[in-house]
Parts: sequence; C-alpha cells; structure tokens
Amino acid sequence: MASVWKRLQRVNKRAAKFQYTASYHRIDVETTPKWKPNKLSIVWTRRSRRVVTEPVEWEPSLKDPLKGSVIFTVPENQTVTVTLFRDPRTNELEDKDWTFVLEDVSPTGKRRRLAAAALDLRKHASLAAAQRAVRVQLEPTGRRLRAASLHLTLHSVLLREGHATDEDMQSLASLLSVNNNSDIAVLEDLDEDDYTLSDNSTRQASLLDHPT
Repeated sequence: MASVWKRLQRVNKRAAKFQYTASYHRIDVETTPKWKPNKLSIVWTRRSRRVVTEPVEWEPSLKDPLKGSVIFTVPENQTVTVTLFRDPRTNELEDKDWTFVLEDVSPTGKRRRLAAAALDLRKHASLAAAQRAVRVQLEPTGRRLRAASLHLTLHSVLLREGHATDEDMQSLASLLSVNNNSDIAVLEDLDEDDYTLSDNSTRQASLLDHPT
C-alpha cells in the first residue's frame, strides 16, 4: 500500500534523474587511546541501498599516534543513479539525503559503524555536468572515535527529465513493485526512487564545495 501511495503522490510531478559519482581521496580519523581501527571502509547508503569501498589500512601519523589517515592513492569511484522530484508549487527540486558511513572492518570481516553524515544530493544537482571537491565532517556514532572527515570529489550528470510517473524515470524497484504485487511488503523497505551502480557490482555535514 505504501508503494501505491508514493506513486499517487507523484502524479503531475516532474522528475529529473541524475548520476552521481563519488571519488574518494582521503579519510582523516582521530581515535581514542584505548582503540585503533583495523581497516576502514566507506559505505554510501540510502535505506537498503549500499555502495561499499574496499577496506583500506589506516595509518597513524608519526606526530600523533591517535590521528591518522587513509589515502586512496588512486581515487576509488562509486556511482549512484538518483531520481529527484520537483515540487510543483515552487518548481524546486526536493531534498534527498544519501548517507556516508565510516565502518571498521575486522580481520574476520565483521563491520562496525564508526561515524556517519548525510549529504543532500539536491544541493549538488546541476543541469550541466559538474564536479565539486567536498569535505564531509562525519559524526562519531560511539566512543571509539573523537573525529572523522571524508574528502572526495562529487561529480553529477543529468541523465533525463520527465514526468515522475514515466517508466524511464522510475527505478528498478518501482518497476518490480508494479509487476509483482505479492512482494509489496518487501519492496516497501526499498527506496523506489533510486538504484545504485558500482565499478564492481559484487561490492556494493560541514561541506566545503569548490566547483570546477
């Protein structure tokens, strides 16, 4: 029922489908004296969507062993395709948050959430292809970290515009929900507006923007 209600809300709305690519450059972390990370991974997520980087070793600095960084010598690129809806009253695109989550990956592969921050992709939407250098200040979710920040370049491309109810403006989850009503209870947990892509399909806020 929730999926049907969502589609009814989109009648007469316009929509724009964007492709966003995050190129990760560096993760800065300040730990507490009693704990240090093993390997760090960034998860870019919204609801059940997760785009995950390969775990990378964390290196403490020589000056302060509680502070260190993960440096991506070759920036790791992760891509999501996002549908943004336009408010018919203001003609402005509506907000849509995707969250960056910093996770520690243990030697056994267990993941532990360390910090997170939401990024409103509407603020980075552009009719012309554009990229921005972004610094995301991550909020620690427990007592293991004192601070964490993520440095990346965010590239956005407008793929197409149309009515919110057009089939090519809907995600794969939306199309499945139309063709398989018996799965509505499961699909309600999905974000019908988005689907994700990755360089490897088996892997799935203070902001400083510098348009280039």
